[in-house]
Amino acid sequence: FQLRHSPEVLAMAAQNAYRRYDWDAALQYCEELADVDPLSSNTNKAAFCHVSTLVQLNRKRPLFRLAHDWVETSPKEARSWFAVGAYYYACERYHVAQRHFCRATRLDPHCVEAWIAFGASFAACDESDQALASFRAAQRLAPGNHTSLLYIGMEYLRTNHLVLAQHFLKAANDSSGGTDPLVKSETGVLKLNQKKFSQAITWFLMALVETIQDIYWEPTLFNLAHAYRKERMYDAAVICLEQCLALKESASAHSALGYCLHLQSMDDRDRSNRLLHRSIDAYHQSLAKKPDDPFASEMLQKAL
Repeated sequence: FQLRHSPEVLAMAAQNAYRRYDWDAALQYCEELADVDPLSSNTNKAAFCHVSTLVQLNRKRPLFRLAHDWVETSPKEARSWFAVGAYYYACERYHVAQRHFCRATRLDPHCVEAWIAFGASFAACDESDQALASFRAAQRLAPGNHTSLLYIGMEYLRTNHLVLAQHFLKAANDSSGGTDPLVKSETGVLKLNQKKFSQAITWFLMALVETIQDIYWEPTLFNLAHAYRKERMYDAAVICLEQCLALKESASAHSALGYCLHLQSMDDRDRSNRLLHRSIDAYHQSLAKKPDDPFASEMLQKAL
């Protein structure tokens, strides 16, 4: 019997991988744990990690099967209805997800994960007051956990309450010991909104130190490109946007790349012609994906 097959070790490994945003490793540990000892209390410890990982990886069918099995075998446990809510959340049926997350919090009022998920489903429906109330409930239950502080900060940032967002994001960063890249990424977005572009670049780079190859961090890379563009560092912005497109093809990344090249062509007379042609190509690719994009259409006309 090897230590790596111990349910306790697998549960801790899954949770640690999840905290590092290593979704594939977290899922592998959770599945191995379920195979080794499906009735273990450690399986319950990693249950919320298992469900959240499936949501992040957009694995809807395995999530549906998992939720169905848990509801059949343990209908009075919060994790079962959390899994059902997570499935509807992954399907973007947020109002239905809210009902099941609510049921999970009633079955176990001390379930921090259910309260955070409940808040996230409210935020997805632009119901900010209910979202903040749910995140605060999670914070009261686990004052030492920085995740609820992060979500409160993200919600204030989403609703453009920048002073409050800064307070909670700083608290989340201090509470996590400065080790959570998502806190750094959201702080970068805050600095971007405050028009402190050089500070935004610093925060985004700290967030992307070890995570640049994962599609989850594509929005952070995209925001970093915007910060570089605002600082007129066009070469760096172009590199970031090309990396974005390598991770995920999108109309917005093509459009932003076209705009950066367009601006660069005005500054760099030696390469002006070549840069302008590249920007026209990028606008065309953006419009091929999203024909009704007014920005790309207008900029394409200007470039032509």
